[in-house]
Amino acid sequence: MLVIDEHYYNRLRDIIRVRVGIDISCYSKSFIARRVEFRMNIYNIKDYNDYLRLLESSDEVNAFVANLSINVTEFFRDPDVFDRFKELLKGYSSARIWSVGCASGEEPYTIAIIAKDNGVRCSILASDINKNAIEYAKKGLYPSKSIRNVPKDILAKYFTLTGDRYAVRNDVKDMVTFEVRDITKSIYTGQFDFIFCRNMLIYMDHVSKERIINNICNAMKPHSYLILGKSEYVHNCSMLSCIDTKAKIYMKV
Repeated sequence: MLVIDEHYYNRLRDIIRVRVGIDISCYSKSFIARRVEFRMNIYNIKDYNDYLRLLESSDEVNAFVANLSINVTEFFRDPDVFDRFKELLKGYSSARIWSVGCASGEEPYTIAIIAKDNGVRCSILASDINKNAIEYAKKGLYPSKSIRNVPKDILAKYFTLTGDRYAVRNDVKDMVTFEVRDITKSIYTGQFDFIFCRNMLIYMDHVSKERIINNICNAMKPHSYLILGKSEYVHNCSMLSCIDTKAKIYMKV
């Protein structure tokens, strides 16, 4: 794996900050190194300086930032997590939900479908740092591989086959507002009943993880829920109590 020394890392960070206004220092250096190596291989670039020059002088900087978004996603990914979410949702007649790092939109649309299917009025904010992923999500059109976990009755009820793709029904799309947003800088105060932040923290450094968790806690109502990825957990946060160790669900106390 490519190893980036401090000098080159700082140059990379500064180029991206100046050109697109995004601070990559929240990500772990090993994660950034893997992303750089991936982009260099696309261009068959062997020298790190050559790649930095490419970032400075072309649209590659936008492609690199887009590559930071974690796009491994599908509808009803980890069905047991959504089963648990459905149980918790039964206590609500309406709910405000935030899907952090929503990538191409499968997660927030899954949330919307569950809420609608259970008669819960729901307003969902879905955010990601990758503007291309957000534009894709807004269209609500997905290949068959994205819907492989969708139950047949749900597929028939909330999707329409359009050519070789599945379109999310408009009344489901209307429940979701998509935004390009950097979670490390997001500030809300007590707005959300549920926040999904799955499979993002594992790519962040320790300081950034703490900052993100703090921002999320500030955006949570009392007794609301945070749902993390299955390999993620919260350290030493007095505001959160884990209520499901398997599904990684925390309640704000």
